[in-house]
Amino acid sequence: MIEITFLGSGGGRFITITQFRSTGGFHIQASKNMHVDPGPGALLRSWRYKLDPRKLDAIFVSHRHVDHCNDLEVMVEAMTGGALKKRGALIASKSVVYGDETHTPAIGRYHLDVLESVHIPEPGSRIPLGEEELVITPSQHSDPTTIGFRMKTRFGDISYISDTAYFDGLIEWHDGARLIIAAVTRPRDMGIPYHLSTDNAVEMLKNMEKKPEALVMTHIGMKMHLANPYKEAEYIENITGVKTYVAKEGLRVMINKKDIAVKTLRPARLV
Repeated sequence: MIEITFLGSGGGRFITITQFRSTGGFHIQASKNMHVDPGPGALLRSWRYKLDPRKLDAIFVSHRHVDHCNDLEVMVEAMTGGALKKRGALIASKSVVYGDETHTPAIGRYHLDVLESVHIPEPGSRIPLGEEELVITPSQHSDPTTIGFRMKTRFGDISYISDTAYFDGLIEWHDGARLIIAAVTRPRDMGIPYHLSTDNAVEMLKNMEKKPEALVMTHIGMKMHLANPYKEAEYIENITGVKTYVAKEGLRVMINKKDIAVKTLRPARLV
């Protein structure tokens, strides 16, 4: 079984600064443990849901924006036993490691030096991760180095579509995945550049030759939050026939050979 635990579902500046929806990314437990997009609160919420960050094997960061990478360095410290052990992999966009015209790097030399491996892959790259393999997928975002992935597992493929505009070719990278986790930031009729909306999600799913068993909407922006993302998910499901969930803190998705199930975890009390 593969377990995916969401430690937040928010995205964009206004959700991030208000924390109306938490922004800790999500944790994948397969043959290895990987944290994806450790935004603000990733460390705290890992402990809240009993996901020991010292047991991580890899961290994936799609791009340099703060709602995706704020807790990167502290998660690296946890993964490396307080930066005392050289272990773990970082898989990240170029902007995360080197910065860009508007951002400094999200990680400094001190933390890079304690990692066992650092990957700055291009779309199409394949990265082994235990029994699984990540196929890096493209995005079209304001950070042009933004990446996603398709994780190939013995239980089927799991796709992550990070911040992106809807573009020709997006479907072919993710068609046939059993589960798609997608940053659907805006509700119907309120699309903005570089981000997916409910309308884009419907178009993508309708045009897939082999639809996923389930879609999980994450990276909920303020407009989506106020419009009620659960109604947007119901709309997507009614139009496409694809079971659609809205990520929230503590949502766990469990994937086995037969089905995909979900439950909501209770947070542990932190002293």
